[in-house]
Amino acid sequence: MKTWKAAAVVAILLLAPAVAQAQKIHLIHLDPQPSISGGCPAKVHFTGRIQTDGPMEVTYQWLRSDGSHTEHTLNFPRATTQNITTDWSISKNYAGTMQLVILSPQRLQTAKARFSVNCGR
Repeated sequence: MKTWKAAAVVAILLLAPAVAQAQKIHLIHLDPQPSISGGCPAKVHFTGRIQTDGPMEVTYQWLRSDGSHTEHTLNFPRATTQNITTDWSISKNYAGTMQLVILSPQRLQTAKARFSVNCGR
């Protein structure tokens, strides 16, 4: 009887790390080519995706080359992918970047998406 109890305790201890393992973000993606519409002011539209392997809350920010950033929180009720978007209105000739940064539950970031707005003469 003692052997059975000892085996059960060992099995529980071996399984505990797998059960306690934190959910993770599987994918963070920012489309490399934003869409630019209109003359000036131009609307630069960025799209991305975040995919998790289970339920969690994800805090992320859009980080602009002009130093501005906006922070958002998404709730993932299960393992899924959620699409995200943001717009940047620009009223002059400008070449810049946008980056998607995950702040929590783990820090991740995409490559910077480069773009340029040319208002003409």
